Amino acid sequence: MAKTAVAHIALITILVLSITMTATALSGGVAQRDITPPPGGSMYGYAARGSDVSTGVHDPLLARALVLRGETGHLVVIALDLGGIPGDSMERIRAAVKQEAGLENLLFAVSHSHSAASFQRDFPSEEAPWARDVEAKIVAAINEAAAALTPVQIGAGWGETAEGHNRRLVGDDNEVEMLWSNPERIPTSPVDHAVGVIRIERLDGALLATLVNFACHPVVLGPDNLLISADFPGAMTRRVEETLGGHCLFLQGACGDINPFGDKTPVEEGGFEEMERMGYALADEVLRVSANITEFARDLDVTFHNELVALAPRRSRDPDRTVEAELCTAVIGDDFALATFPGEFFVEHGLSLKERSKFEHTWFVGYCNGSLGYFPTINACAEGGYGADIGVRVAPGAGEYLVNRALINLYQQTGWLR
Repeated sequence: MAKTAVAHIALITILVLSITMTATALSGGVAQRDITPPPGGSMYGYAARGSDVSTGVHDPLLARALVLRGETGHLVVIALDLGGIPGDSMERIRAAVKQEAGLENLLFAVSHSHSAASFQRDFPSEEAPWARDVEAKIVAAINEAAAALTPVQIGAGWGETAEGHNRRLVGDDNEVEMLWSNPERIPTSPVDHAVGVIRIERLDGALLATLVNFACHPVVLGPDNLLISADFPGAMTRRVEETLGGHCLFLQGACGDINPFGDKTPVEEGGFEEMERMGYALADEVLRVSANITEFARDLDVTFHNELVALAPRRSRDPDRTVEAELCTAVIGDDFALATFPGEFFVEHGLSLKERSKFEHTWFVGYCNGSLGYFPTINACAEGGYGADIGVRVAPGAGEYLVNRALINLYQQTGWLR
């Protein structure tokens, strides 16, 4: 069957479903695709790898797509086992999904795994690059999810797991010492051990999707590892799906300064075992929280807002030069709020948003719809250190500004700001 015919059938299906489901305000669909590259390409995340390329695959990289449609609005969450996704790839996916499925509100949430593959336009060949294959598979997953919309109910809960530390140790003299690895589990602060869980079910109670929000760099595996891996988020999602069924989508938090205790564990010293141990520990808490979610809501609408915010650059002789950040906020009903940010935000930004929000469930989602480097706090900029003066493109205060802007947008979407 021709691609255009398939697209027309999918679009007609979506339109029919949206008309027939108005009695139930919330519907959802989910799908996934394997986006694992062939060996031999460059890997994401570590300059220490130099020119080394991947030699094989330890565990697959997946793209999972969730479509939620309310009576008047919709949301598309794309959870990717990737370190990042280029802006031009996102634009091509957006254009295709808008044309084929009529959906516009897309969130590209990468896990930030440092053992994923880098986007290369000429690998394995210029004629058939893996990057374009990934784009096509993401579009296909979204279209499949949109064509499978069914009435759903949604519930949420919170847990906690101590599986990360703050890698910046600030002394009494305000000097910063970087604590990359912390096998002794020395207490550090600030940290965010919260585990957010959203459970999406069909109306008969069958599980459709589990969404997980947690803040920690996926860097258990270090630069010595040359096998493709989703790191601990991959181990977690596999364990949850094997136990509960459905699809599990991991949404990274504000982990710009948060590392796993076993950061960069060499493969010969048990790197893969430590990666799975951490992933399973997180999965166990997700399973516990999921089992205790007993209250579900059905008649919910979805609102979505995105804006491009011009930010001052960290260092520039041109006063008119700006860094453009895409800020997205989504509200499901009156209790569920998502705010997404395009970079590596320090943990205090996530804590601030969640502590101040008036929503019962507020998620800070980092590494979403862009990769603008680190967003340190104002105090961190004064203290210096990695992530506060290295790898920073935006001026001090940019993170605080975007968090405040997100909170304003969320309240405007619900009509709470008069």
